[in-house]
Amino acid sequence: MEITCTHCQKKIQIPDEKVPENKPFSLRCPGCKNRFSVDPAASADPAADAGFEDAETGGADEADEFAVSGDDYDASEKPFDFLEEEGRTAMLLENDAGIVSQAQKVLEVMDYHVTVPEDVRDALRKMKYHQFDLILLNEIFDSSSPDANGVLIYLQRMTMDTRRQIFVALLTERYDTMDRMAAFLKSVNVVIHVKDISQLDRILARAINENELFYAVFKESAKKLGQY
Repeated sequence: MEITCTHCQKKIQIPDEKVPENKPFSLRCPGCKNRFSVDPAASADPAADAGFEDAETGGADEADEFAVSGDDYDASEKPFDFLEEEGRTAMLLENDAGIVSQAQKVLEVMDYHVTVPEDVRDALRKMKYHQFDLILLNEIFDSSSPDANGVLIYLQRMTMDTRRQIFVALLTERYDTMDRMAAFLKSVNVVIHVKDISQLDRILARAINENELFYAVFKESAKKLGQY
């Protein structure tokens, strides 16, 4: 099947089994990187109205450089290509299996779709294809030094307009939970001491709420200017 990006009009080939049945979903175009929505059940002929086209009859002979198929497509690298509308995603980066299990349950209860990369390289590969809503990162994840964490360095080098869209929580043994100065120094939204992992749900809920209130006016103004 083919879906046409509503932003750049690129045709994106996807496997039939990856398309949610009769449910709206969104995906990020591999070409222009913009996210757009598709509603397969929008009409009696959803394939036509939603931008779908049968690859066997509609231009199958013409190769598209941004086609998400064959060697270019690896579902393990793009775990959230297709999400129902309003779906939120989180990436959990932690070495301790016990903390991973506990934190993953908390994030899922908070309605996040969670992925758990194996190492920094895997995490960066996933971030290449998807902008996560929340990242929960232990500062020593796959690193011998908390000051040389590859994921944290990558986040610190992001442009502000992109970084602002991601809520980053840093797990640490060096700083107290909710230490605002430490969060500022590490360029994250909140720091959480690992000893407080049992209160992760309340800490995240409070920190996310404060972050949303802090940026509410800014984001509203940016939307009016067409920047969001």
